[in-house]
Amino acid sequence: MIVLEETRAGERDEDDVAELDGVTVVTPYRTVLPDDAVDARALATVRALAGERRALVWLYTPMMLALADAFPGAPLVFDKMDELAKFAHADPRIVPREREVLDRADVVFSGGRSLFRSVEQRTRNARCYPSGVDVEHFERARGAQPHADLVPLRGGPVFGYVGVIDERIDLELIGALAAAHPHATVAMVGPVAKIDESVLPRRANIVYLGQRGYDELPTLLAGFDVALMPFALNEHTENISPTKTLEYFAAGRPVVSTAIADVVADHAGVVYVARDRDDFIALVERARRGDAERARRADDAARAATWDAIAAAMRADLEAAGIVYAAASPARKNSAALA
Repeated sequence: MIVLEETRAGERDEDDVAELDGVTVVTPYRTVLPDDAVDARALATVRALAGERRALVWLYTPMMLALADAFPGAPLVFDKMDELAKFAHADPRIVPREREVLDRADVVFSGGRSLFRSVEQRTRNARCYPSGVDVEHFERARGAQPHADLVPLRGGPVFGYVGVIDERIDLELIGALAAAHPHATVAMVGPVAKIDESVLPRRANIVYLGQRGYDELPTLLAGFDVALMPFALNEHTENISPTKTLEYFAAGRPVVSTAIADVVADHAGVVYVARDRDDFIALVERARRGDAERARRADDAARAATWDAIAAAMRADLEAAGIVYAAASPARKNSAALA
C-alpha cells in the first residue's frame, strides 16, 4: 500500500518516501507550496512506486482527486470522515470536487450517521461506518499511573479533553466549567488549530498540555476523572461523529458531551448528554460519581467497534462492488491511499 500525504512546506523540493509497518508513505515537501494539495512531481513518484501493480485509489479528501486522475480506470473509493467544506478556512474547491468524487466513486464510506445522510442520495454505493477504536491500546488507561504531567494536578478532580482545539470547541463552556469547579482542573490535551490562542479561556485551573503522541494517550486518560466532549453546536459540528467517544469508553472514563447529533443517536445511553452549559457543568459532577450500568454499556460499545471488525466489513463491501485486491484494508488517514 502507498499513502500519499498532502504537500508540506520544506527547505527543498523533495518527495520523502518512508516505510512504516509495510506501508509506503510519500510526503511531498516544497519550497513553494503548489496551488493544489499535490503536484505532478508527487504523482509521478507514486506512479513509479506503484509500477505495474493493479491500482485501487482510496481518497480521504476531495482535494486529492488528482490521484484518481493519475490512475485512470482504477476503482475509486471515497472515505468521507469529515464535512471538510464546513471547517474554518476551508478551500472553496472542496464542494465542487466532492460532487465529482461522489459521482465517480465506486464505493463511498461515511464516518457517521450524519455524514451518511449527506451522501446517500448523491452517490450510487454509500455505506456508513462510524469510527472504531483500538481497544487494547486505550484500555491500558485502566491500570496505568497518570501521566507525569497530570500528577501535580491530582490534588483535586481532573476533567479532561483530548483532541484538536479549534472552532468546534465551545471555549466559553470550558471557561464556565472551570469557574464552576475552582478546586478541579480542566486539562485540554491537543494542538490549537485555526483559531488564535488569544481567544482561549485562561484561568488558574485550566491547563493546555499541547499535542501529545499516541502512546501517551492511555496515561493521560488515566489521569482524568471525567472525559469531556465540549463541542460547540454550530455548522462546524453538525456532521461530526467523534472518534474520541469510543477511545474514552475503552479507557474506562465516564463521558460528558454536548448534544452532538451522532453522539445522541449512537451513545445516549452511555454518554451524559447536556442540554445546555449549566446542564453540562452539573453532569460533569454527576459523571464523576460513576454509574456501573453506563460503564458496562461503554465497555460493550467499545468492544463491538474494533478497527479489525470495521476493516473486515469494509472489505466485504468492496468485494460486493467487484473490487478485490491483495492488500489489507487501508487504515484511516487524512490523505489518500493507493492499494
